[in-house]
Amino acid sequence: MSSGLPVYDLSASNPTRVGLVHDPALLAAAFGEAANARYFPDPRGIPAARRAVADHVNARGGVIDPDRLYLCASTSEGYGWLFKLLCDPGDAVLVPRPGYPLFDHLAGLESVRTLGYPLEYVHPSGWRIDVEHIEAALRQPGGDRIRAVVLINPNNPTGSYVARAEREKIVGICAEHGIALIVDEVFFGFPLEPRADRASFLGESRVPCFVLDGLSKRLCLPQAKLGWIALSGPERGMEDAAARLDIIADAYLSAGTPVMNALPALFAAEAAIVAKVTERIHASMKAYRNALDWPGSPHRILRCEGGWTALVESPRYLPEEDIALRLLREEGLSVQPGYFFDMEHEPHFAFSLILEPEKAFEWAGMYRRFFDRLAAES
Repeated sequence: MSSGLPVYDLSASNPTRVGLVHDPALLAAAFGEAANARYFPDPRGIPAARRAVADHVNARGGVIDPDRLYLCASTSEGYGWLFKLLCDPGDAVLVPRPGYPLFDHLAGLESVRTLGYPLEYVHPSGWRIDVEHIEAALRQPGGDRIRAVVLINPNNPTGSYVARAEREKIVGICAEHGIALIVDEVFFGFPLEPRADRASFLGESRVPCFVLDGLSKRLCLPQAKLGWIALSGPERGMEDAAARLDIIADAYLSAGTPVMNALPALFAAEAAIVAKVTERIHASMKAYRNALDWPGSPHRILRCEGGWTALVESPRYLPEEDIALRLLREEGLSVQPGYFFDMEHEPHFAFSLILEPEKAFEWAGMYRRFFDRLAAES
C-alpha cells in the first residue's frame, strides 16, 4: 500500500538526474555534424572515432592501439561480445563478490556461468582480492571450463582498486592456465582514497586482456550510448581474437554514427565534467561521514578508494530486506541493500556519491534517525 511519501533515492546512479549534465549547446553542436548523413559501417567503429578515443586516453597516460579498439553501444554490450568470444555454452567466468549483479544476467544471456571469488574487507585498510580462491577455482574439477577472470578497477560497489601485488598474481595465474582478463575501468578516473599503486590494465601484454570503458561514467553521458573494448596481449593470440571479434561486432554494428563523429567535441568537455563529479563525490562522502560516521556512532562507512558508491554498515536490528522496506515505507528512502551485491554480512546499504551534498546530508540524517527509532524499539 502506498504511504503517499515522496521517494528519496539514496542509491541514485544516473548522473543526468542529479544535476551532472552538459550544456545543451555543446551537445547540439557535437551531434549536428553534416557527416552524420553518411554511413560507413565498420565492425570496430569509424577509424577516426577510434583514433579520437585512443589519442584522448593515451594523452592521459593510457595505452590504446586504435587498431585494437572496438566501439559498441555500452560496456554491457561489450561484456556480451566478450562472453561470446571467449566462452562456449556452459563455460564459466570468475567474477568478484561483492560485485554488480548485472554480470549474472549478461552471462546468463550468453549461456555462460558466473563463479564468484571473494573480496575481503578489513577496517580501516580496506578490501583485498582473495587471489588464492581464484587459483583454487581453476585447479578444482571443472576448472578447465573457466575462460576468464573479470576484474572491476575500481570495483562496484566496494570502490576498491586492484593493487599491484594482486595484479601480478592474477596475471600469473591467467598466464599459467591460458585464460583471459576482462577488466572494467569505467570508474577508474574517479578516485577518493586511492591506492598509491593503482594502475590501469590498458596495454597489459602478458595475457589476453580486454579493458572496458565508455562515455556513461567518463563523461556522464549514459544517453549517448557509446562504450569500447581495448584489446592487448600476446601478439599471436590477439590476432586470432581480433579476427573473431570482428565477426561478432560486424553482426551488430551498434555504435551510432552521430556519437562517434561527436567524440572530439565531447572529449574536449571531459576535464570540466570530471572535475565537477570529483568535487561532488568528495563533498557527498564528507556529508555522509558528518551525518553517520563519528567516534561512537553505530554506523560505519567502509573505506572507498574510488567510484560513485559508498557502502554503509549499520546495526542489525532487523533483517536487511526488512530494513530496506521499512525505510521506503516510513521515510520514503530508497536505498539498495547489500544482498543486491552479494555482501556476505548484513546490513550494508549502497549510498550514492553523485547525489548533491545537501541531499546526501539530509537523507543520511533521515536514515540515522530511522535507526535511532529502531534502537528504541529493541
